[in-house]
Amino acid sequence: MKYILGITLIVVSIFVIFLVFKSSQIMDDMDASEVAPTKVLILTTDRLNDQSWGSLAYKGKILIEEEYNVTAEVLGEVDEEKDTSSIVKEYVDQGYELIIGHGREFSEPFYRISNQYQDVQFVTVHGDKTANNLAIYTFNQNEIEVIAGMAAGLKTKSKKIGLIDAVNNKQKDWGFSQGIEYIDDNIELIYKVVPERTSKSEAKSVAADLIDQGVDVIYTKGNSYNQEVINYAKENGIYTIGYLEDQSYMAEDKVLTSVLNDVPMAYNAILKDFFSEEGIQFEKQYLDDNDGVYGIAPFGPMFSEDEIRTIEEATELDIPH
Repeated sequence: MKYILGITLIVVSIFVIFLVFKSSQIMDDMDASEVAPTKVLILTTDRLNDQSWGSLAYKGKILIEEEYNVTAEVLGEVDEEKDTSSIVKEYVDQGYELIIGHGREFSEPFYRISNQYQDVQFVTVHGDKTANNLAIYTFNQNEIEVIAGMAAGLKTKSKKIGLIDAVNNKQKDWGFSQGIEYIDDNIELIYKVVPERTSKSEAKSVAADLIDQGVDVIYTKGNSYNQEVINYAKENGIYTIGYLEDQSYMAEDKVLTSVLNDVPMAYNAILKDFFSEEGIQFEKQYLDDNDGVYGIAPFGPMFSEDEIRTIEEATELDIPH
């Protein structure tokens, strides 16, 4: 009996020690998994209301909080020249590690202050400035804008198309003019720039001037003033091409299509790189269709099957309609 009791005690002791060891391992694993979330700050000069550029910053915040171990805050209506430096200092002091500027207007302010915060990573969505802790994430929509240009070329009768841009890209190799030329190289493209922060009334005035010049299709690329331009064009019987989102709801029988930008997916790309083994590469990063950042909205009812087939055969893409 003593022998049996001794053996039993030894077995029970080993079992208890094993349980204690495994419990300790489980607790250690739980502690390791409960890493404090990375703090991310997003700045935008725009308001955060629906259908605004700033609302896309907020949608980006929601997306990255769902997908990654982060807590994010979005500040709207930031004056990039006056406010950036003080805001960055305030939030860095609170432990924020990644600061994203929602728009190219933060490129220069971030460039000026980034060297003061070497342990912080800065990113702008679009822009032209990089540093050893400042990157740019942007996307080249040439392929999609070729489709939009072909759509415009097929629907102009006056052979005059207008483009109202928010940034002067006239000298760049871009797809919209290529699409127009594919349909008819005799079509004239009249290019105008109205910065996004400029009043909607100026964009409407530019649209009126384009129409006076004989334009019968307008591609409008300023998200803050697109509704003004599209509504004015509709009143004057002019076709438009929307931007950023499917804007056919504004004028179903006059919006040919829209060039879509899924900007929140740019935030997904930024955080994916941030948490990767290589980390963010501090240079200009060009996102593409694999990143899900752009697309083309369904074509409107004004297009015939033959016209859609023309575009599909030229681009080898299925055009939604």
